[in-house]
Amino acid sequence: MARNEVKWGAILSYVLIIANSLYGLVIMPFVLGTIGESEYGVYKTIGSLTATVAVMELGLGSTMQRFLAKYRAEKDETKCQNFSAMCIIQALILCVGVFLVGVALFFTLEPTYGKTFTAAEMTRAKQIFVLLIFHVVLHFFENVFFGIIAGYNKFIFSNTAKLCALVGKILLLLTVLPLARNAVTIVAISLGIEVVTLTAEYLFVTRAIHHKIKLHFWDKAVFKESFVYTIMLFVQSLIIQFNGNVDNIVIGAVIGTAAVTVYSFALQIFNMYEQCATAISGVVLPSITNQIHQGATPRDLENTVIKFGRAQWAVLGAALGGFVCLGQEFFGLWLGAGFEDCYYLALILMIPVTVPLIVNVCLAILKARNLMKFRTISLAYAAGLNVILTVVGTHFFGYWAAAVGTAASTVVGGILSMNIYYHVKLKMNMFRIYGRILHRITPCIVVACAVTVALNYLTDGSGWMPFILKAGAFICVYGVAMLLFGLTSAEKSGILRKRVKK
Repeated sequence: MARNEVKWGAILSYVLIIANSLYGLVIMPFVLGTIGESEYGVYKTIGSLTATVAVMELGLGSTMQRFLAKYRAEKDETKCQNFSAMCIIQALILCVGVFLVGVALFFTLEPTYGKTFTAAEMTRAKQIFVLLIFHVVLHFFENVFFGIIAGYNKFIFSNTAKLCALVGKILLLLTVLPLARNAVTIVAISLGIEVVTLTAEYLFVTRAIHHKIKLHFWDKAVFKESFVYTIMLFVQSLIIQFNGNVDNIVIGAVIGTAAVTVYSFALQIFNMYEQCATAISGVVLPSITNQIHQGATPRDLENTVIKFGRAQWAVLGAALGGFVCLGQEFFGLWLGAGFEDCYYLALILMIPVTVPLIVNVCLAILKARNLMKFRTISLAYAAGLNVILTVVGTHFFGYWAAAVGTAASTVVGGILSMNIYYHVKLKMNMFRIYGRILHRITPCIVVACAVTVALNYLTDGSGWMPFILKAGAFICVYGVAMLLFGLTSAEKSGILRKRVKK
């Protein structure tokens, strides 16, 4: 039953990624055309600012998931109930902190953006900011309930709920936004969806899986252990959020909203690309926690990383190869003139992050073993490098400096530092891991790219139909190559066994 939850949870994660991609590719241009470039730039700028407040959640959802999985492996129901109540209390305390920080940030909006925002844009920015702060507060509790659901391996429900929330948001945007034509409507819709999602998850926890949230006593030992884990996740989230949003914040303050709009679409493609790697890694923490609890060796963990890493490289490698061949044409068709730089900005961001993404199951191992300190330090100095390059470089090179800063921080913090740590501390042979992950799949990607590049030179005309045909050719060539050569015998046998069972 747990295996089915993980398998279908991963499948639903990919469905959710596709839905999010369609949302980004179809709905966001619709939003841009409906509310205008200026309003959209304000929305993205304030969204990036409030995202830095969201990290005050302290990683409670991930902490809940990790410790609940641990206590369930130990079959200790009392600790499950008690820890859930402790997390809810912590969430309540953190909400007070969010309001205080929100009030402080509210009064910094005019000094920060007064020179680049018009009076009307500043008014809208303040309205958006207030609504987003309320959204952050609700999301704190939603994360805790999601952690409970994930701790029970109920990924089918959790991902289905996310999918329904996204579909509901799309329908509301399509029907309501043309009537209101402002960014406040977008945020109000997101806030309403968050209320519905939180209610659904609460009912599922209490009525479907019958999990009791009951404080038996304040467990100081558990609180101390979980607090250290939570603080590490918090600092990491803080750095990641800051690292991901500092570009838009700096670009908005130095250049203006128009540049933010261009850069945000490159970031949108980059974020969609990153999400492709979370479909699997997002559902393996309870399984890896149980695996480590049963005494898994470094070699066992290597094989786990290779197994999931090959699946991730099969998806990410194809996505990256297809984007290299067709991305420039895609941006021209999707957004039109004025967004040509998005293709190169996206490539600068996507290429280096691929390396840590294909082994990001290692992060689940770190979480399961409570070894988050080094990654926190690594992310911190990488983010510092990004800030320096972005703040200094943006004045001279515009948003190109922001993209290069983010890429450089990934190379230093995500590739060099973390792979050395995995190799030394976790005793995992990273050369073997990367070699096995890239084996056989990489030539399939190269062949598909070569055929697509040839089609680019052989076909005339532009438009969506030629683009779709070339994209279809890439997928077909890659799929055939994977079946003939890319998949190992064991992987083919596994797929066949699943077919026979069905």
